[in-house]
Amino acid sequence: MIHTDLSKILIVDTETTGLGNTDEILQLSVIDGLGNVLWNRYYRPLNHTSWYYAQKVNHISPEFVADKPNIAEDSEEIISLFRGYELILGYNTKFDLRMLSNNIKKFNELELNWGDVHNLYRKYETEKIMPHLEKHDLGSVSSFLGFVPEENESMHNSLTDVKATLFIYQVIGTLKPRSLLRG
Repeated sequence: MIHTDLSKILIVDTETTGLGNTDEILQLSVIDGLGNVLWNRYYRPLNHTSWYYAQKVNHISPEFVADKPNIAEDSEEIISLFRGYELILGYNTKFDLRMLSNNIKKFNELELNWGDVHNLYRKYETEKIMPHLEKHDLGSVSSFLGFVPEENESMHNSLTDVKATLFIYQVIGTLKPRSLLRG
């Protein structure tokens, strides 16, 4: 899954009102494999007025998004953004793509080639190329590998999370599996 042309890769992350199929996107961030920010917007959900447990994690309050647009207003632009890229990556990508499909009509009609950096890390861990970690959440793995958020950035902000995901992917991409395997 290591793709050498980073300009053909999108990294995606969402922050949501929860984990269920009826939950809504509060923030969507997308960067390319070179680290260029292509999308970073907050959204007001249509059906949820509070998300206490999600807010404790992502720190996005109903008041903060009250004046933001709904994601449906950007749906055509978002769909266009995803077209033309050879690989879509994330950290638990399946969740983010499911949320996009649930929140944007016609998103699921896109034929996307996607991979999951979390699964890639776990594969390399199993092969004893990467060290075994107690926790495998994005913050733990990226921090262990040396990712440091910029000033005023924090994990569980989707923009920081896509940067951390790209960082992990780049670290893994520099590995030479055969030379790192131990006897």
